Amino acid sequence: MTNNIYKFTFVSILFSIILLFGNCGTGKNNKDSSQDSTNTENTTIEKIAGQIPFDFPIVKTSSKEGEYVLSPSKSFLDEAWTEGGENSTFIFYSRKMVKSGESESEVVEVSENVIIPNSLIIPIPSGQEAKKGDIVLTWWQSGSGMSRAIVMDDSNPKEPKVRYLDLDWEYYGETEENLKPNSFVKITDMWQPGTSVAYKDDYYMNHVQVVRVEGDKVLTIGWAGRIAVIKKQDCYPIPVTLDLKKGDKVQVPHIGSYTNGIINKYDANVGRAWVDIEFGGQKQEIVVPIGEITKDLVLED
Repeated sequence: MTNNIYKFTFVSILFSIILLFGNCGTGKNNKDSSQDSTNTENTTIEKIAGQIPFDFPIVKTSSKEGEYVLSPSKSFLDEAWTEGGENSTFIFYSRKMVKSGESESEVVEVSENVIIPNSLIIPIPSGQEAKKGDIVLTWWQSGSGMSRAIVMDDSNPKEPKVRYLDLDWEYYGETEENLKPNSFVKITDMWQPGTSVAYKDDYYMNHVQVVRVEGDKVLTIGWAGRIAVIKKQDCYPIPVTLDLKKGDKVQVPHIGSYTNGIINKYDANVGRAWVDIEFGGQKQEIVVPIGEITKDLVLED
């Protein structure tokens, strides 16, 4: 429990700092951002419309005028161009689409319109409905930030009552609220935005969420808001849902990477499993949401 509290406190502080600076805005008109350049100490980077500071293609968007989308703040993107994408933190917030373009689009950010590359825009198409037990992608609507949610009550399928899956169980796990109409999209298949994939680096099997798949490249966001582009062939997609029971041997993410565990309890109604793992030489129980749990990863000891 102590480790979990320390972890939560660290993440909460980091999250608060990001929110404070991420929502301040740049204080300038960003409509012509496709033509501006970023000055560093030794170089000037000419940005192409729709380009991001990661090795990912320039793409179109299916989002339409007036629809909700999820995208990072323009200030995050500007910082990534200056500091380097690998050194930057991103959070995806709810926005409204103003005008979509071939490579980048205009969205409403707080009180101003900004230009965001299409690859960093997650569409939320209007008209979605959800049933009890469905997993949807939305944002924490009484807070902020992208989150998956599980539907608890479908009395009004256009405004379902949900519990958020990507918020800490101990503090927010039992919180329920009705989603706004047209503010969510159902997650039904692997590789959709918001779903999880695992990939191996030199030491760990990392856990990340999909932002966009284009060809053989997957744009992802992971622990502490780090964005990475991974070859699709190097990714292991995690099932959206899974039949689970007490005693199952599983692999679950903990502090950004996968570890082996054994299910102590599973509640399909709330989409959570209580999993026993070993961390720092000690056994502990963590609560893991569905969509991050798998039985198929082979992890090195």
